[in-house]
Amino acid sequence: MKQLMMGFVVVGMALSGMSETWKPRLALQLYSFRNMSFVDAVKTAKKIGFEYVEAYPGQNLGGDMQGTTQFSMDQATRTKVKAFLKEQKIKLVNYGVCGANDEAGWKQLFDFAKEMGIETLQVESGKSDKDMTLLSKMVKETGIKVALHNHKQASGFPEAMAEALAKYPEIGAGADIGHWINAGKPALDGIKKLDGRITTLHLVDVASLDAKGRVVPYGKGCAELSKVMDELKRQKFNGVLTCEYEHMSDKLVDEVAECVTWYNAYFTK
Repeated sequence: MKQLMMGFVVVGMALSGMSETWKPRLALQLYSFRNMSFVDAVKTAKKIGFEYVEAYPGQNLGGDMQGTTQFSMDQATRTKVKAFLKEQKIKLVNYGVCGANDEAGWKQLFDFAKEMGIETLQVESGKSDKDMTLLSKMVKETGIKVALHNHKQASGFPEAMAEALAKYPEIGAGADIGHWINAGKPALDGIKKLDGRITTLHLVDVASLDAKGRVVPYGKGCAELSKVMDELKRQKFNGVLTCEYEHMSDKLVDEVAECVTWYNAYFTK
């Protein structure tokens, strides 16, 4: 009996330890380094501690590659991009904000995501029911996730996004809390309103709750990021959090690096 009880204690300790290991992956949205090529942005992301990235359509590839990160890139270029990412030990997890004009275009986009190992496509909120139905179908067929992204448009506000997603269980939210804040919507309130529906999230801190608030390093703004993280943990969020730093300055790389430092420190408190 004593040995049995000791076994329960060991198992309990192991499970307790597992519960304390919650730490979502942190990716860099490469738009943060839009003043660089894709190659240089990825290399810089790696230097400051990122292992994951989110690409966006239209960034010049750089290096020995021609063209941009548009999903219409040819097969030879896709092969080069995959080889480069493997060499850098960087995983391309998300892509967006992206979209297509018709079913053939969406199929090309999903095929690109499948080949590149992309987990989630970020598409702009406010899509028609026809598009949402098609996207739901493609999610089920391909296993690629789709997340509705927001800028400052009303269709991307937490209440509207929750209402839209209620009809489409295959699709989730890919909210940007920085844009919510710029639209006067507190981040924590929005996270709570989308409880259980967040697939991925742009984790952003902003200087003030208004349209003029600029992006600042994590912990230096009004986003209440520690509370946001606590709420995501309560929701058992298991997607990718993305750092998108839209404020350009001569201290850009250092400020993004501060975000990585803050993020890692959150899990040691």
